[in-house]
Amino acid sequence: MPQRSLLRICLLLAGMLVVTGSVGCEGKKESNPGKKKGEISSTQKLKESPQEGFLAPNFSLQDLGGEQISLSDFKGKVVILNFWATWCAPCRREITSLDRLYQLRKDKGFEILAVSVDRTSLSKVTSFVANYQMSFPVLRDQRGEIGQRYWAKAIPTSFLLDKKGVIRWKVVGAREWDDAYVLSKIDQLLSE
Repeated sequence: MPQRSLLRICLLLAGMLVVTGSVGCEGKKESNPGKKKGEISSTQKLKESPQEGFLAPNFSLQDLGGEQISLSDFKGKVVILNFWATWCAPCRREITSLDRLYQLRKDKGFEILAVSVDRTSLSKVTSFVANYQMSFPVLRDQRGEIGQRYWAKAIPTSFLLDKKGVIRWKVVGAREWDDAYVLSKIDQLLSE
């Protein structure tokens, strides 16, 4: 009998936490009512988290030439951060459209960082990049640490970052990156 009472109390407390948590997130009034959804106030101190509306977690990885590259090097640019692998069929399907997108917008303050989560040799990744004629920077996350920080459990997973490094859009799965919808999202961020 006491175990049933304890179970009821635990369930009641858990239910209260769920309700309190959802009211706390959804029930808050905007401090700036004129602000659009997803827009970040200039006075707001952002925390790093791999979620839309948060600052993208900074990291440093080597590119295929061995140069250390940090995400923070690209502040002031609109960036697509793309997690992929050579063995991933959907990743291979989207590479061509990513490269077309890169060619269309690279001279306007846009960048793509392709993070390979392959655990294979550098030569295999380098050969793959050359074969697919990937013209944007490719970084190696051989241990998968950065992919884990970004919760990239499925690949490809991509993040569209604004000029301040805030994640504005997360895409899980492959897509056509040079279609009108994506171009309009990128152009909007480039104009901000």
